[in-house]
Amino acid sequence: MALRGLLLCLMLFGASTVTASEQESLAAGPSPFVLIARLHALPNAAERVVALSRDVDAKVERGEPGMLLHTFDADPDDALGFVWTEVYSDSEALLFHLNNADLGAYLEAVSPYLDGFTIELYGAVSEEAVAALRATGNSVTHYANVLGYIRDLSP
Repeated sequence: MALRGLLLCLMLFGASTVTASEQESLAAGPSPFVLIARLHALPNAAERVVALSRDVDAKVERGEPGMLLHTFDADPDDALGFVWTEVYSDSEALLFHLNNADLGAYLEAVSPYLDGFTIELYGAVSEEAVAALRATGNSVTHYANVLGYIRDLSP
């Protein structure tokens, strides 16, 4: 868990900075942001959910360069609870993800093994990307960016 937090910090906070004092909120669309998807497996289905998730994780890694971080974590208080943590380079990367056939196949395959699936977005995400995510029919809460900064990690 600490390693994931460190990786998030390294990805989002690097050399140069646009500070909150210079910019009260980030521009929606061209900024990195976080998506959290919470899954809850049916009794006796956790192993199947993990197996399906392992398969799609490898496909997303190979096919989605705009996905900066993609982890699948176990809920420490619930053996049937899991969390996808995803960091996108920008809103276009989320739109690309939503149109990925591998994601569609995963959601179709995993859904029968779940009794809960919710999505939380954190950051400056374009209205188009939020609308596309909500169009999937899943429960989506967007925590819009109010202020903050993103460091530039380019060499």
